Amino acid sequence: MGAADADRTIGAMGRPIAFIGFLLAGCLSHAQTWEIFDPSTAGLPTVTITDLAEDSQGNMWVGTEWGLCKYDGASWTIWQSDNSGLPDNQVTAVAVDTADNVWVGSVQGGLAVFDGVSTWTYYNSANSPLADDQVTCISIDHRNWVWVGTYLGLLCYTGSEWRLYNDQPTSYNGLVPNGTVIRDVAVRESDGLVAIGTLNGGFHYMSESMVDVHATYIDLFFDNTQNGVAFDSIYTDRWLATPSQGLIRNFGDWLGGFFFQYAVTNSLIPSNSLLCLAMDGQGRPWVRSVDAGVIVRNPDDTFVSYGTGNSPMPDDGVTCLRWASDGSLWIGTYAGGAVRMTPTAGSSEQRIQVSVHPNPASDHCSVTIPSMNGPVQWTLHSTQGSQVLAGSSGSSTFSINMQGIQGGTYVLAVLGSQGRLLARLVK
Repeated sequence: MGAADADRTIGAMGRPIAFIGFLLAGCLSHAQTWEIFDPSTAGLPTVTITDLAEDSQGNMWVGTEWGLCKYDGASWTIWQSDNSGLPDNQVTAVAVDTADNVWVGSVQGGLAVFDGVSTWTYYNSANSPLADDQVTCISIDHRNWVWVGTYLGLLCYTGSEWRLYNDQPTSYNGLVPNGTVIRDVAVRESDGLVAIGTLNGGFHYMSESMVDVHATYIDLFFDNTQNGVAFDSIYTDRWLATPSQGLIRNFGDWLGGFFFQYAVTNSLIPSNSLLCLAMDGQGRPWVRSVDAGVIVRNPDDTFVSYGTGNSPMPDDGVTCLRWASDGSLWIGTYAGGAVRMTPTAGSSEQRIQVSVHPNPASDHCSVTIPSMNGPVQWTLHSTQGSQVLAGSSGSSTFSINMQGIQGGTYVLAVLGSQGRLLARLVK
């Protein structure tokens, strides 16, 4: 049956709320507008939201545990397996391609492609290279290539061919991932570099010719699981949300670059247990935490959280995050429906040159930051995030005595008039 014949359309705007937030960074000076959509306010089929995606017309597609929904700004339309071609009501992932086809993953139904009107196309383990009918995530890159994560590997559809990456000798182009349970995928527009988060398999970078893996048992990486991965829109740094080791940031070249950890032990982040990730237009990562609601990291290394205790959030059990083209943040929850929040405007992070000489250094090095004025405080961290040295200076030019610390790569963090700046230092 075509969805156009039997879908349900419900005129519901949600309930708007204006709120002044008193958060970790203090009182925010602008009101956030909150709209909450659930079965009572919007007629949604369930309170459990599983994924979010926006099409080119600004419609928000919402996956739930009991159907697929669309919000057009005025009303909701709902597709379920008993009134449309949706193969499984337990939707796990949603993405929209450049032609506004909606790609839908589910628990048992594999992959379905919906034209948004009435036509459905199906891919599963019986009629396609899809290795597993339980889809974990879907990402569509700048080339309109569709990346589909499952419990048995990663599948990419280029529009002309299928590429399956798994732990078998037949894995595409001989590129074998270390873990096949895929949690999230992001692709860099400049060169097609693929960042892959897995469950217990480590963090992966994948190019056309190689796979680079970071794991606790390979290079003492922070966490073997990454629930969210993303490139920021300004500097193409990589960000990772981990379930036990906080927020990880990767600077420099993807092959040989250095990682920095934001954890409760060395930063102001309120939780180490992070479950999804979305970047805003200012290059700020927004993450969902297990115990602190939605958290945003600001350029000055302050962290602001939104939860049931300090905002109109209906549920701290956040399942997914998605930025919309109108600047609003959509939040999916486990027991509170969908939330649309327009946050306080933030500022992008400024990249200021930190000069370290010599670098690599032996026992001493000199640090100069030409555009920073006044006194500074600095700390030196290992690539695992632990602090090894600290100091202060009355000016933006100072020396660091590195006698007594082991050779290796370190992260220098300098806090001054321009906020917190980071640089790599090698002894």
